[in-house]
Amino acid sequence: ANTMLYHIITKQLKAYWKRLTSVQSQGLDARGFLFGPPLALRLGVGFVPVRKKGKLPGPTETASYALEYGQAELEIQRDAVEPGKKVVLVDDLLATGGTMRAACELMKRLKAEVLECLVVIELLSLKGAEKLLPFHCHSLLQYD
Repeated sequence: ANTMLYHIITKQLKAYWKRLTSVQSQGLDARGFLFGPPLALRLGVGFVPVRKKGKLPGPTETASYALEYGQAELEIQRDAVEPGKKVVLVDDLLATGGTMRAACELMKRLKAEVLECLVVIELLSLKGAEKLLPFHCHSLLQYD
């Protein structure tokens, strides 16, 4: 593990996130959990996990998305986000956009306001950010 690199990444994410106020962090299963909780802690905001189906207790809301080899589903607890809450979705990678789009759909169903999708790496050639519209995605690193 490269702790210096991790520190730099979380510092850059925090610097970008500072312009967003009164938000809650939503980390996508599972690598979004590496960045979402430390950012939430450093900024003094809440964190809510968006998990793969079947991993959360209690009533959940579910959204499906396509994979190159089939279908998958994400879940969030129904009472995890208050209506009108401003949220930022955090993940490590934006590729085709399916997972992040499903997370945006979950926030919409819970009547939360998605301010931003925030990722460490974006694979531009897969055009995932286009699939997220009208939601904006910010990435620290972009690769073709």
